[in-house]
Amino acid sequence: MKRLAPVVLWAALFPAASFAEMTYSNVEFKYMDLSLDRSYANVDGRAFAVSGAYELTRKVFLLGEWQEPNYDRGIDGRQYEVGAGLHHAINNKLDFVGTLSYVDSKVDVGPFSVSDDAFSVGGGVRTRLSDSFELDAMLKYVNFDQAGSDTGVRVDGRWYFKKAMALSFGTDTTNNVDALHVGFRVEF
Repeated sequence: MKRLAPVVLWAALFPAASFAEMTYSNVEFKYMDLSLDRSYANVDGRAFAVSGAYELTRKVFLLGEWQEPNYDRGIDGRQYEVGAGLHHAINNKLDFVGTLSYVDSKVDVGPFSVSDDAFSVGGGVRTRLSDSFELDAMLKYVNFDQAGSDTGVRVDGRWYFKKAMALSFGTDTTNNVDALHVGFRVEF
């Protein structure tokens, strides 16, 4: 998966098809397939997530996400992220996107529970390759209070079967967790 990210980023930087205006106000529901690789556990899991964004101005938006991961061996969790972002058109087919957010994470293993929080910063690109297909790629850095820092790459694609409705798919790869997701997005 890590070798796929440069190819997708290259494709996002050089779109070849027509442009459709992108919006930064949306709600998305996702199903995620997870693989946790930490020194204390190597387990697989699944998660349901809901995320969204709301465009405050022509350049600034709010963002949020809630995840409920369930891993093998009775490991469960909860994570939410809230923050803000900035988008700026590089050209008429490509936006730069930057985000700053707060992340709160909790993991339950049997009767034991561990909580941690972090600040996260991300930067990447978003483009419409055609009227019905969109691609974005982002590099993200998260600095947890107790667990330390983590860096990851997220690549998402969306196929718009209606003007404001899309099926989504993507990958999110960090030093500790690899995730694949499929979902449904509604824009407003």
